[in-house]
Amino acid sequence: MISKLVKLSICSLLAAVVISILFGTIKEYRYRSSMPMREVVGPAKDAVMAGAVAMALKMINNTRDGLIGDGVQGSDYPTGKTGEELAGKPTEPVVYRRDVHIKSHGCVQADFIVPALAGDFRRGVFSEPKTFAAWVRFSNGDYELHPDSDRDARGMAVKLLGVEGRKILDLNEEARTQDFVMMNSENYFIRELNDYVELTKYLAVGDNFGYFLNGRSWNPFSWRWRELLLVAGTKKPPPESPLLEQYFSASAYKLGPEKNIKFSARPAQCPDSSATKNSRWASSRSNYSFLRERMAEQLAAGPACFDFMVQVQQPGKQMPVEDATVVWSQSDTPFQKIATIQIPAQDFDTEAQNEFCENLSYNPWHSLPDHRPIGVFNRVRKALYSEVAKYRWSANQRQKGDGKPLTLDSNQPPEPTGMCLPDSPGCEL
Repeated sequence: MISKLVKLSICSLLAAVVISILFGTIKEYRYRSSMPMREVVGPAKDAVMAGAVAMALKMINNTRDGLIGDGVQGSDYPTGKTGEELAGKPTEPVVYRRDVHIKSHGCVQADFIVPALAGDFRRGVFSEPKTFAAWVRFSNGDYELHPDSDRDARGMAVKLLGVEGRKILDLNEEARTQDFVMMNSENYFIRELNDYVELTKYLAVGDNFGYFLNGRSWNPFSWRWRELLLVAGTKKPPPESPLLEQYFSASAYKLGPEKNIKFSARPAQCPDSSATKNSRWASSRSNYSFLRERMAEQLAAGPACFDFMVQVQQPGKQMPVEDATVVWSQSDTPFQKIATIQIPAQDFDTEAQNEFCENLSYNPWHSLPDHRPIGVFNRVRKALYSEVAKYRWSANQRQKGDGKPLTLDSNQPPEPTGMCLPDSPGCEL
């Protein structure tokens, strides 16, 4: 009798799951048939955004508390020893890390090379042939530290140096830098602002599934099936190396006043280099930070390169800018190369450079107006990224790596003296 009831319960649950997914599919089809393709900016929701910021800061604090318990010092990774085991030994205060993408594989020096382009693409940093020095940060996407072998999103963030022109963010409007932020998935899994805030409420208390299961409800009709499938798609096995993975903006941006685009960085063969993919790695995939180790292996042997590409929105195609969960089909419009990222051979894994890397921040809104982020997901990030960065710098008594104390003062100088390359004259990295 009990066995029959168990089987009946399982069958009922499976039927409910199938029906809920079916109804979700029909709802999605109807939504896509009428979703806007252009930018639609609704009324400001300052109170809602304040909630998202508060949850992000709570995540930062909770992560730090957990790392202290794991025996972490400074910006190191877990040692396997508990705080009790390290009691009485000299320690370095654990830094306040980002809310997400907290595990870095390293920051590397690079050249961002812009060739002569056709008139339609000559906007912002692409307006004329030029080579920009850059800092590129590679990372895992999670808000927790874990071995690189775990499934996760991976990030690539590019900061160009020597970029003239007023920037969008008030705090950084005079900065001579420009950021491009990417991950190794073509789309995000959150569609609305309210959904993002709801997600952060659960992540702030370490619950990875509460949002998707509607507070861990037993009613599968209330679960967020589409979002659950989309987030599962971002949790990928690790690449062979961060330098051998393709990264995407996922959300949309302007390219001048007319074009709406998404961008991507794809591994490429470096000019004048015979270096190819390393098929025999010294670093095992079972190593805690094997992605950092393999990036170091590659850059010890030679340079690495990426094609920086853009995908232009086409009229009449399902290519919305407000909804970052929808992939723009490459059959509708392929990516086109407009620049090269060349990372020279180097030793990046040093204590000074790793500390500098930890204190850097990247924000898609730290940008020239010609590269303005668009869409609701990017509007969420505008205040969130800025407030998280200011909180981190203040709590760590750092300002973007130059070692000067930071207070939460809106008039704080936006750019550090330490934003130079290590071999630059007068650089104090």
